[in-house]
Amino acid sequence: MYKALYRKYRPKSFDEIYGQDVIKKTIINEIKNNKISHAYLFCGPRGTGKTSVAKLVAKLINCENSKNGVACNECESCKQINNNSNLDIIEIDAASNNGVDEIRELKDKVKFLPTISKYKVYIIDEVHMLSTGAFNALLKTLEEPPKHVVFILATTEVNKIPITIISRCQRFDFKKISSENIYNRLKYIVNEENINITDDAIKEISILSDGGLRDAIGLLDKLVSYSDAKITDEDVHAVNYTVTKKDIKELLEDINNNKINEYILKINDLDDKGKDLNKLIDEIIIYLRDELLYNNNNFMKPDKIIEFINYFNDLSNKIKNSKYPKILLETVVFSLNKTTNSDVVVNMSSSNDVIKKVSKQSNKKTEEVEEARKINNFKELKELRINNTFAKANKGELNKLKTMWHKVHEYSIDNVYGVASGMLIDAEIVMASKNNILVTFPYESMAERANNIVYLIEFVLEKSFDNDYKFIAISNSEWDKLKKEYIKNIKNGVQYKYINEIVSYDDILNSENTIINDSIELFGSELLQIV
Repeated sequence: MYKALYRKYRPKSFDEIYGQDVIKKTIINEIKNNKISHAYLFCGPRGTGKTSVAKLVAKLINCENSKNGVACNECESCKQINNNSNLDIIEIDAASNNGVDEIRELKDKVKFLPTISKYKVYIIDEVHMLSTGAFNALLKTLEEPPKHVVFILATTEVNKIPITIISRCQRFDFKKISSENIYNRLKYIVNEENINITDDAIKEISILSDGGLRDAIGLLDKLVSYSDAKITDEDVHAVNYTVTKKDIKELLEDINNNKINEYILKINDLDDKGKDLNKLIDEIIIYLRDELLYNNNNFMKPDKIIEFINYFNDLSNKIKNSKYPKILLETVVFSLNKTTNSDVVVNMSSSNDVIKKVSKQSNKKTEEVEEARKINNFKELKELRINNTFAKANKGELNKLKTMWHKVHEYSIDNVYGVASGMLIDAEIVMASKNNILVTFPYESMAERANNIVYLIEFVLEKSFDNDYKFIAISNSEWDKLKKEYIKNIKNGVQYKYINEIVSYDDILNSENTIINDSIELFGSELLQIV
């Protein structure tokens, strides 16, 4: 039966443990000096050697002929541990044995002496998965274990372990293994196994494994089965559902040059190929970091690269909890390019989508309107719309929109308006009237990005709620200030006067009509109608 590479090359001695030199030295010295702790806690990311070190500790403390912190591998205890038949080494998966009954059974068994070894060693993997009751049951045993028992607890989420447990263990924090160390270990394995692979492919595996040696070896194993010829870096990305540096560079150039059509088509193509979009964002950040430090291609200025890194870092956190990662990625080309766009609306009711460039003007007069004002820039538009939302604020309208807000999701898969829908999904509506909507975002940059595509957003709002709303977005911090000012004015009897807006998005937004040009590229001139 075939044995997986990560099992075949599991470290058999401390010399084969990579990247954890401080931990190795400390533990070996403790054992050499007969200062063995009754309980250890190994914390750190997956694939960094926690379980391997636990097994090596179990072997070394039970070896009958160890010398200078090295097990003999010849005594009966070592032989049984090497072939996983030593009954005194008990491995427990807390993910599937996390109840009180299992821990109570463990407590009953620890009092029995080892069969052939000096110590009974309990290795509890993913210990953070234990229930509260199980932790309480384990607590007393950890505090006063029999002299012949050693506990080794391993976890990837130490924050979930009660402090009462942590305080009773000697804690070791495992760090991610460097790409260089992973590369060296992979190089050794491919030489031993005569695997036909390029050096660039090994380097890519080392980087993509993100500090996890087990993941790196597992990916190498997949590649051996995948490729019938020499394994290349392109094979690595195909198997790992990641993208090449060439793909990333092209995506960034499309964003930087505001090539909306090309960018969205590339994102759709990567998604169709099953690429992991979460990983894509992480790879983009790493690529940008290398670009910043080493100036490899010099196609972006440093301040622009830093802006991109900050944006993608925020997006990385947001996309992990989103049901629509592709939509969030599609919005990037709009959000990161500061060029604002002309007002474009797609007639979704038509069988053939017709793109119209419209000049938004409002000359509606109502009894409450005291004046009309021509808007000359976006700052004026923002101030006026905030004022008008306050002037006509309607709690019933706000509550109605909150309950119906999910309707904006209907446009999330649209090629053009998915961008606006994605932004509305992440917005919080804080005030509304029958004609105005005020929303907030956590950061000013996010609000600015939404305002830059106000024409797209207003289309989605109109179709979602069958009403022509005027939209404006602000940051949470700005809302906090405005809300306090609004409450103070209301208490003091200050009235907000509704002012009718006369506005052309063509005049106050960018006059280059980039959206129109990109729309022509995307849909074809035969579907474009300028009115």
